Amino acid sequence: MQIHNKQIQQWILSPILMSLVAVGTIACQSPVHSSVTKQAAKPVVTLAQASGVYRSDRFRFRFSYSTQDFVIDSKLSTPRNNVDGSLAAIDIWTKQHAQKIRAGAYEGGTEYPANVQVAVYNNPRKFSLQNWIKQSSQFSATRDFKSAKIAGQTGVKFYSSGLYENEHVAFISPKDSRIIVVSLSKTGYGNNDAIYRRAYQQVMNSFTFLK
Repeated sequence: MQIHNKQIQQWILSPILMSLVAVGTIACQSPVHSSVTKQAAKPVVTLAQASGVYRSDRFRFRFSYSTQDFVIDSKLSTPRNNVDGSLAAIDIWTKQHAQKIRAGAYEGGTEYPANVQVAVYNNPRKFSLQNWIKQSSQFSATRDFKSAKIAGQTGVKFYSSGLYENEHVAFISPKDSRIIVVSLSKTGYGNNDAIYRRAYQQVMNSFTFLK
């Protein structure tokens, strides 16, 4: 009879013990599962998703820009693509401005928006940077010349006025002695100046000459 009672007790206690073990296991695992779930819920933004790279094999340089916010499209035909005296002019536009340009919103004499541009020039007379800038017809009312570093080169930062207020950095390519000018044009109102400054700063920080 005692044996029978012990068996009954084991049958009763066994499910209880198993339940307690199961509850304890779940309790121990829950925080880990919750943490993993929270981590998985966070969007992962990689550099490849956030940034694009413009590369010129002809002029042997590259730089980065945000493909989420900006567009570089050589098929966008604007007067600013054809800067007098330049060998190349790469315009960086917001997606909104690029869409309007494609739709013809600025045709018929309407001024194109202020933006960011990277332009390449020859310097056959071997002027110093500051002298080349002063004699160039591309820049008017130049002022506030200062030394600046970009892509391991010592360049010149300066300002100019015209249709827009402009901020520039000019420097010489060690590959072919051509002059490269990165420009930020500003209207002085609205949000576009701050938006384009992000692109300008990213170009400045990422500009690299190819080996």
